[in-house]
Amino acid sequence: MEATGPGPVTTHGFVRAGDVLRAAAIAQSRGGEVDFWTLYRLWGTYAVAVLEAAQLWGVLKWAREDDPKARVAYRLAPRGAALLRSAEIRCSVDAYALRGRIRMLTPFGALEVPLDPGHLLSAAYKLAEGCGASPRELYAEVKAVAERAAKAARGLEKWLLG
Repeated sequence: MEATGPGPVTTHGFVRAGDVLRAAAIAQSRGGEVDFWTLYRLWGTYAVAVLEAAQLWGVLKWAREDDPKARVAYRLAPRGAALLRSAEIRCSVDAYALRGRIRMLTPFGALEVPLDPGHLLSAAYKLAEGCGASPRELYAEVKAVAERAAKAARGLEKWLLG
């Protein structure tokens, strides 16, 4: 996961990854299926963008019966179930120095940030959104991991980070 923007772009605008994960969790809590109006009551018109992003990622899939009076529903896809299982694991962060930046290895992929409080806080908020954790608690962990990586840097990396 690169730190390039607020989230994926759909035809309806940007979508937060945490909201897609939340829609999948709602579907799982309702027996693997959620209807459109449940999400609409939660998010309003933003629900359309969340559902579009969830379908693009393969987290939810459209599932409507052939009955014309049937409600529009979305089922939890296998990829969404796997994502929910991985989100239950505590967010662990590992880091090392690379080209004057800190490269953090997270459950969602690699994230490169400069060693300064603003960028580390931003990384903590992104991880907290995906993990469902508190950003304040994650910031302390991200900061400690980044400082350890900076101290363990070798050669010129120490000077590039300083």
